[in-house]
Amino acid sequence: MKVTTEKKPRSILALTVELEKEQIEKALDRAARRMSQKYNIPGFRKGKAPRFIIENYFGRAAILDEASEDLINRAFRDALDQEQIEPYGQPSLTAVSLDEAPYQFTVEVPVAPTVRLPDYRAVHVPFTSAEVTDDMLQRAMDIRRERHVVLRALETPRPAQQGDQLTVELETLVDGKPLDERPEGTAPPQSTLVLDPDRLVPGLYEGLLGMNANTVADITARMPDDHSNEEVRGKDVRFVVNILDIQERLLPEWDELPTLENFDGTLEELREKTRGELIEVARRNAEDETIDEYVRQVVAATEFDIPDALIEREADRLLRQREAEFERYGVRPEQVYEIQGKKREDLLEELKPQAEERSRTNLVLSKIVSAEGLSPDEDEIDQEVERLAAAYDEARRDNVKLTLRTDLQSFVASSIIDRKLRRRLLVIATGDPSFEQQAPEAAAPAETMAGQSLEEPVNEEMTGSPDATDRASEPAAILADATGEAGTSESNTRTE
Repeated sequence: MKVTTEKKPRSILALTVELEKEQIEKALDRAARRMSQKYNIPGFRKGKAPRFIIENYFGRAAILDEASEDLINRAFRDALDQEQIEPYGQPSLTAVSLDEAPYQFTVEVPVAPTVRLPDYRAVHVPFTSAEVTDDMLQRAMDIRRERHVVLRALETPRPAQQGDQLTVELETLVDGKPLDERPEGTAPPQSTLVLDPDRLVPGLYEGLLGMNANTVADITARMPDDHSNEEVRGKDVRFVVNILDIQERLLPEWDELPTLENFDGTLEELREKTRGELIEVARRNAEDETIDEYVRQVVAATEFDIPDALIEREADRLLRQREAEFERYGVRPEQVYEIQGKKREDLLEELKPQAEERSRTNLVLSKIVSAEGLSPDEDEIDQEVERLAAAYDEARRDNVKLTLRTDLQSFVASSIIDRKLRRRLLVIATGDPSFEQQAPEAAAPAETMAGQSLEEPVNEEMTGSPDATDRASEPAAILADATGEAGTSESNTRTE
């Protein structure tokens, strides 16, 4: 058997397999036996008719057609073994010629992607950490205080005024269509709005002032050109607000804050602690920006040859993540597709550009990990297990450690490699070797590995003031309980 290969774009390898006449004849013999067992041949019991009778009865072309699938599958597997080729996706048969010499067929096989890194150590990105201003510190302290707000029902019904908290059903429409799709016939989800000009976009705040409970406000507001949501930038957005309840918000006195925050110190010391958190988060954000820009430049300079199968798998993975989110809220993905008027295949196609970008980035990072020889040793694994287990109750730690060393061993190794890669990229990008000595991040919150996800940074709501995007510079500890621009923290809010 002779095998020739031809490399094609998109990591496709064309294999042309040329068969010996003896292989063809053996395959025809096997096919004739199968046909004699399947069909009634006059004068012969099933399975007993010789090949020449089968050939005379059905014709050589019919036997060859019966033989081709088995023959090609066998020869293809042998060709893969002979050439030591591992398919990266579903192969496709592109040409077959088995009725006359040369007996051959051609199969196109997706193979592993080809990635040629540039001189990635020659790529440099400046590192600059943002300054923490007094205004940023005050906003962070305001958020700490907001976490302990007391909600009080109105003794006497009155119109909404500045500082109130409104429980609403909010429908947001852009170009006449709902911004957030939901099954037909279902009401908008309830949310809370704090009636403050710094928390709501201009127009929405003014439109809600003076409204009463159990009324509907229909307000159109112009979104700023630099709004974080590209779908609404510079557009008129219509808010249909069904006001269900109005509550008064009572903030604690400043000198009560350290006690409420379980902080052992004065208010000024709490401010300094908060300033330190802000500086740390600003540094972390600057590191992220430096790494992102460095990786972007390296990816742009890298030569890729990526199989479509890889991109399709990544697109499917991204869509499955979305579907899992739908199901978390009790919505079947099929319902969402029906509302959108799309099929799953359409969404997969739309996700392919994002999937290809992510695939390229992942391939580059994987290559750098390999080139830099980044891998964990046993001591590092032991330290990581201890670090992660420390986030759990003492009674559970032994079981957690066992799980981390067995079922989640790859998770432990990956977390170490990710941290090493982060430090190494910062060193390469900035030329500052001190990044290599960074301490590990704080241990993951308890329950993370039990299936619950980490707290994510709060997303800016449509109703939120554009100025609120500065909150990206506030401490993660504060952001975890902040509710963004449209609401208040329910976990720490008290009600009287």
